[in-house]
Amino acid sequence: MKKLVFCMVGVAALAVLSFSSVVAQDNILLYGGNQDIHDIDPATGENYSINAALRSLYDALFIARGNDIVPHLVTSFQGNEDASVWDMELVQNATFNDDGSPVNADAVVYSFNRTLEIGGPPTYRWAGIVENVEATGEYSVRFTLSRPFAPFTQTLTQMFIVNPATVEANRGDDFGATYLRTTSAGSGPFAQGRWEIGNLYEFHAVPDYWGGWPENGIDGFIWIIQREGSTQVNSLLAGETHVADTIDFSDIDRLNESPDHFVEVNPGFFTNTLKFNNQQGPSADVNVRRAVAHAMNYEILPEVLDNDIVILPGPQPANFPGFKEGLDIPTFDLDKAREYLAASAYADEWEAGTLELDYVYVTDFAMEEVPGLLLQSNLAEIGVTMNMVPMLWPDMVASCGNVETGPDIINIYTLPSYGDPDAHYYNQYHSANWGSFNSCNFYANDRVDELLDAARAEADWDRRVEMYGEVQEILVDEAVGAWMYTEAGTIAFNACIGGFVFSPYYPITVLFQDLTMVDCP
Repeated sequence: MKKLVFCMVGVAALAVLSFSSVVAQDNILLYGGNQDIHDIDPATGENYSINAALRSLYDALFIARGNDIVPHLVTSFQGNEDASVWDMELVQNATFNDDGSPVNADAVVYSFNRTLEIGGPPTYRWAGIVENVEATGEYSVRFTLSRPFAPFTQTLTQMFIVNPATVEANRGDDFGATYLRTTSAGSGPFAQGRWEIGNLYEFHAVPDYWGGWPENGIDGFIWIIQREGSTQVNSLLAGETHVADTIDFSDIDRLNESPDHFVEVNPGFFTNTLKFNNQQGPSADVNVRRAVAHAMNYEILPEVLDNDIVILPGPQPANFPGFKEGLDIPTFDLDKAREYLAASAYADEWEAGTLELDYVYVTDFAMEEVPGLLLQSNLAEIGVTMNMVPMLWPDMVASCGNVETGPDIINIYTLPSYGDPDAHYYNQYHSANWGSFNSCNFYANDRVDELLDAARAEADWDRRVEMYGEVQEILVDEAVGAWMYTEAGTIAFNACIGGFVFSPYYPITVLFQDLTMVDCP
């Protein structure tokens, strides 16, 4: 690790990609990111860009490296016979970056209880499951569960530990949520630098990070917002950035033909869904939802989208555990769509030509805009007006905060954070989880809730598969959403970058502390 030296760069210069004063610094990785990092509170923030930041600023009990989920702050762990009590030993050399205090059992207990009390999107993993967390020694923690929970240790990749002293000093009336939304209180490999939402996010490497650094590890990175694929690619080829996520598929050959660049393309579980508001407006009518689902031309999506995608055969990818075969999923059929509209409570509006729906998607993001334009054209053919409503990602997340602001249709990517069906279904379709972008369907079904609760506690895998199969059947029958495709993880690199290992749980970003830089421009 080299000594860290940062110089200020004007926002305007960064906005037009004039990076000369940044590029000149040794071992500072410049990352072209498609999405903002608008919330770094571990108790409330959750999506691919936020998770990349959280894994950089904080340490979790476990960490996903490649296909494996392995202990991180934990040195050893053991469950009792029915996996309802877990004892864990912690590393004894981890310290918080802001004040040097130890990451001990009390900090773990505090962080866990804070997360559950705030009840934000990450909480679905443990709410109703974790009955008690206690420090049984300075570096020993015991988790007592109200019932067995098959994927418990896998969920702990998202239990990031905060500094209790920092939170309490900035507690306010929301348990520090306002403060931690934009300010870190972690022990991770990086500390925060400039934080300009909509423009850039700077991370300084912690030279004496307890977890250590690889040889030629980076001295920091700057996440630069680049919303268009062409900007990302041109910046890479010009040597203005070193890594870029969500590269357009048509640019892969162009980058691979460059001796100074390469592209990683890996299949994963990154899932695109059109989520319908099941509680308000026309989309609350199951027959309207069915009509919209039949108005999407799924088979043409691989031709019109500039990426490596696989059309979904149901509510989950076929390569993810628990998949139910033989589901009667909607196919492109405008005649059937008309039949459903005629049977809906909105038949009069439809026949009068006044039925309208809003379609929300990320501004300037073609992977969400193009399917919307396709659906808009198909719906227009059968007499339905669909308004295209671009939004910045933070505004989309906010719109999912309650039923009243939830759009009729919203294009959302979801990603399970561990390899169990619970990670895919519970946060999206259990009625207790409304308020997150994952649950922007605002779906409520007592039987689905019952099955999802029961499956979490069931030890027999075959029985769990049966339960998740029934959930999939109900979701398809009620046309909760239109399940579109899974997208390959596509990340482009300058050849001077090493250390990347693909993880299906983070398919479109990197584990920054593992990266190396050698002779970068």
